[in-house]
Amino acid sequence: MMRWATTFDIGRCMPLNGHAIKTRLTRVMKLNAADVAALEAIFERDVCVKKRQELIIQGSPFRSLCFVQDGYAIRYRLLRSGKRQILKLILPGDVIGFPVSFFDRSTYAVEALTDLTYTVCGIDRYTRLCYEQPQFGLVLSWLAAQEAASYAEHIVNLGRRTPIERLAHLLLEVHARLFEVGLAQETSFDLPFSQQVMADALGLSVPHLNRVMQQLRAERLISSNARLIVLSDSAGLGTLAQYQPINLAPIPLLERPW
Repeated sequence: MMRWATTFDIGRCMPLNGHAIKTRLTRVMKLNAADVAALEAIFERDVCVKKRQELIIQGSPFRSLCFVQDGYAIRYRLLRSGKRQILKLILPGDVIGFPVSFFDRSTYAVEALTDLTYTVCGIDRYTRLCYEQPQFGLVLSWLAAQEAASYAEHIVNLGRRTPIERLAHLLLEVHARLFEVGLAQETSFDLPFSQQVMADALGLSVPHLNRVMQQLRAERLISSNARLIVLSDSAGLGTLAQYQPINLAPIPLLERPW
């Protein structure tokens, strides 16, 4: 049964200096004080959603961008058979409502896996900012390109990679994305997802997922303790998965006419 998100307004927006989205944006865009102030001005509020709540309902309109500060969620499709395919694992620094806010209705659902804190911005307010300061439209285009590349790898995972290659690729991807926003060490990270979530993302059963996880340990490519994943042999893991990091090139710096 679908459950609408119970949200708790936790006051006005936190400064961007403490926000995961700024960490991510500054990797592709030079943000000066005026840029930061412009972004902070369009943010409406900070919201906390409890775990297991639906943020976006499949088939319903959604017209906001939600910049995740803390917590984890999934973007998924639920089929008539009851099977769930996870399309994206949502981490701090990600944008919920992107790209669905550009369509009349959502083609997927989003559910919080943990308590989730995010900053809300209406799509109309962000669009207005892009008209006034086009660099913010550019940065969204850069993030869209990264998302498209990530989806392409997900298609390759499900269509052509073996189960062990899929898992190796996903572990490297999650590590890279957490590391990008300062939530992972150089060769280790806390895996924030359950076995069922990982299995649904990889198109595997939970028992099959366990077997390939054990195989990665047996080949000394990873080690694990509870949720801590240590990439014991990052190079070997990357070779197995044919993994290539999806690192964005910075937006070219031009003299701004505004």
